[in-house]
Amino acid sequence: MEIQIRPLTPEMADIFTTYVGELDFHHAPHWQFCNCQYYHINCPTEEWRARSAEQNRQLAQENIRNGVMHGFMAFDGDKPIGWINANDQQNYDLLKNNEEFKQYPGKNGLVVCFLIHPEFRRKRLARKLLETAVEDFRTRGYDRVIGKPFTWSAHPERQYHGVPIMYEELSFVKMAEKNGEFTYVLELK
Repeated sequence: MEIQIRPLTPEMADIFTTYVGELDFHHAPHWQFCNCQYYHINCPTEEWRARSAEQNRQLAQENIRNGVMHGFMAFDGDKPIGWINANDQQNYDLLKNNEEFKQYPGKNGLVVCFLIHPEFRRKRLARKLLETAVEDFRTRGYDRVIGKPFTWSAHPERQYHGVPIMYEELSFVKMAEKNGEFTYVLELK
């Protein structure tokens, strides 16, 4: 297996939405319609739940093509096998005014989602995607990278923010913990 990790580009909009659309979400069927748009929309929960998969697919394609969505896709040859949504905090409408993040001035990179193909889980692919995102944020002059992993031992396949050990292995520091959700920060400057 020769894994390649590529930055998401406007030309990859169809590849991304096809990858997400073909993933098996039997462990969390309500995720099937998201297309990694949850954090890109700031709306009431009822409005979010009323959105269709097609609306979110179209929004994902639009956000990819106009550069609002950023992250990296992993490929095994030509087959997409993984995704990390790693972006400037200001590109996540839902989190722009998040009180917790106000304590971190400057330019913050934020990791909000991993989607790993089931055949490639538990092979450290998410960690490799995270490492790639960190290096990208460092190269682009960000002050820090923030991750919000959580543990859910009953349903490990639902830990779409990653798990604490991934962040710790890359020298992120645990800054907060509440109800099994953590805030990890890696200072880049």
